[in-house]
Amino acid sequence: MTDQGQPTPSPTPAALDAALTQAGATPLKPTAPARIGPYVPLGLLGSGGMGHVYLARPADKTPGLAAVKVIRPEYAEDPRFRRRFEREAAVHGRVHTPRTPQLLGTGFDDSLLWTATQYLPGLDLAEAVRECGRLGRAGVWRLVGDMGQALSALAAADVVHRDLKPSNVILSLRGAHVIDFGIAQAADSSAITSTGSRVGTPAFMAPEYLREGRCDTASDVFSLAGSLIYAATGHAPFGDGTGVDVMHRVAFEEPKQDIMAELSAVDPALAALLAACLAKDPAGRPTPRQLTDAATAAGHGGAAVWHEPLSARLLARGQACEVLGAVAVQETAPAPLSSRTSRTSQETVQLRLPGERTAVPAPEDDGKRRKRRAYLAVAAGLAVCAVAAGAFFVTGPSVDETAPAAASATAAGSTADDAQGSSLPGSSSSPSRDKEKEEEREKEREGTGKDTDAKASAAAAESAGPSASDSAAGETQATPSSGNGGGGAPTATPTKTATTPATPPWISDCTHYSGTEITDRGDKGPRVVQVQCMLSKRGYSVGGSGVDGEFGADTESAVRLFQSDKGLEVDGEVGPNTWAALRSST
Repeated sequence: MTDQGQPTPSPTPAALDAALTQAGATPLKPTAPARIGPYVPLGLLGSGGMGHVYLARPADKTPGLAAVKVIRPEYAEDPRFRRRFEREAAVHGRVHTPRTPQLLGTGFDDSLLWTATQYLPGLDLAEAVRECGRLGRAGVWRLVGDMGQALSALAAADVVHRDLKPSNVILSLRGAHVIDFGIAQAADSSAITSTGSRVGTPAFMAPEYLREGRCDTASDVFSLAGSLIYAATGHAPFGDGTGVDVMHRVAFEEPKQDIMAELSAVDPALAALLAACLAKDPAGRPTPRQLTDAATAAGHGGAAVWHEPLSARLLARGQACEVLGAVAVQETAPAPLSSRTSRTSQETVQLRLPGERTAVPAPEDDGKRRKRRAYLAVAAGLAVCAVAAGAFFVTGPSVDETAPAAASATAAGSTADDAQGSSLPGSSSSPSRDKEKEEEREKEREGTGKDTDAKASAAAAESAGPSASDSAAGETQATPSSGNGGGGAPTATPTKTATTPATPPWISDCTHYSGTEITDRGDKGPRVVQVQCMLSKRGYSVGGSGVDGEFGADTESAVRLFQSDKGLEVDGEVGPNTWAALRSST
């Protein structure tokens, strides 16, 4: 008989790694954050030009898994991008439909800008077709119905996806879902994206977006039709590729006849519907609601119908997520969210959304609070000592007697000020010399331990190098003023060594172009010089001609190799994501 009170044994590390792989994630790297807001990462789901996406679970042990996206520092540090990111997240929070993942929260924690959504255990459409084959007639019709519902919900929330493509459609046992619509809008409207560029994949962009930059719900319908045709035939309706030729065909030509003929062989009614979605005039395209109604009329408005082996893959992925969701979060203190922080707390600044679950930071224990109060008390006392030392410097006969005490008080006081945001207390009193000197010596002896702590804290901040926080950077750059008098011995004032991080050569030496306009084979000029310069400085060969300002086959090969190394889409063209990766400090 099974003992009902016996706890379920914890999975072995090997079983957890297998579950991670089955769930679509890979084991965490040593550089991964130990905690992101209220979430503990379990594995890495993917990386791209905007950042990393982690499979995570709530630290408070509530059920469910989340996909937590951490934005790259070069985006997160831009205040305008953060404001737009917050607005886009708020828009996502207004979308309520089972056809998009629920937004769980977002925040900015010690330089980590992140957003968390419900994790959908499934495969994206591109992956499903590539690994499990093209969808059958019933599966494509189910996509029509589900995606019609998704676009209706987005339109009701006044959201335009603008990058609807197979990799942004998730298939699960519960149907199809749209992902990644908030970030695309934030990136397109940020200062990081230059005027005239487009966010999206050319083979699935709408013609009005390519020609005029205009995009609305009808544009999403056009992009959806391309994704549905890909699901049925394995090809985009205007041919595969990302170059200018594909963009021209999408903008001005009709879809390829052989691909549409293959679609007609699957289902003539389906082919006619999707051909109408590809009309060059947005007014001639069906609405999202009409797509859903057409799927219902065709008898495919019920449960998801996925072919084998796709159905088995989705079932296995769901089971793996159940295993990971049951694993208890280890009761260990979280490591710092980022090497950029010198703060003593892990406070979370929440970007509050309508109806959002707000993550509440874990309260510090009583011991930490007592230690901080004691530290502040000593810092305040040492600050008073510093003022007294200054007074004695003016009235007393010797500077050397008071310099050590003043130095200790200044170091400890400035550290407390950085950690807590407090100001040093002042004093205007003038104590007698003998009594004050004795008190200073006593306070100096009492403050030695805290002074040592302050130095250790400053050294830790300096060791963070280019990731040091603003307050720490202010400390490491500060140097004592030196007098012009001669012959005297050095003062006892502790000096922090300024550690200015070296700027990578691909940033310092390559300043020919600062935009993010799409640059690819056949282009010439400063944009190409910038690409070639950064690639060369990073160690990628751009051919025998070197940095010549002409985007040829050698430069394209170098771009593809760089994109592969950085986990980007390997297309050989330098768009916003590749520009951001090239300009990153790593």
